[in-house]
Amino acid sequence: MKTLFKIVGSILPIAVITMSGCATLRGEKGGEDIAATGPTVINVRTNPGTIELDRSFRPMKGAEVLADVKDFTAKVTDVRLRFQHAPLEIPMQHVGGTTWRAQLTPEQLKLLAVSGQTISYDATIIARDENGKVAMSKDPVKVAVKAPELAQPVG
Repeated sequence: MKTLFKIVGSILPIAVITMSGCATLRGEKGGEDIAATGPTVINVRTNPGTIELDRSFRPMKGAEVLADVKDFTAKVTDVRLRFQHAPLEIPMQHVGGTTWRAQLTPEQLKLLAVSGQTISYDATIIARDENGKVAMSKDPVKVAVKAPELAQPVG
């Protein structure tokens, strides 16, 4: 019985530490992910996840990329969405707080679309503050564009 209490007594603190450590993995970011000086790009996302186009190559819903840019020491002055394998760079607008938004126009979506296909592009967020410091998003954001098939079947 004493051995059982020793085992449980030594395992219990490890279990509590492990469980409390897992709680930070549920959507919370650690402060070490944010730079002490200069901008940091975090929480990059697309809305919707896949941008679907109608037969006129217009988005069926809004087409936007959102990102949060945090800078402790200076004002963020310029944020851009740059596609890695397409000749497209879109200025982002400050929405409020730390959030910036790039709205993709029908013309830009036509450039990215391929009839009958869903094409996924990687894009990077680039932020600049008033002191000239520049930062890029750690991971690229996937921008998926789904276009309808325009060719009519023969027969």
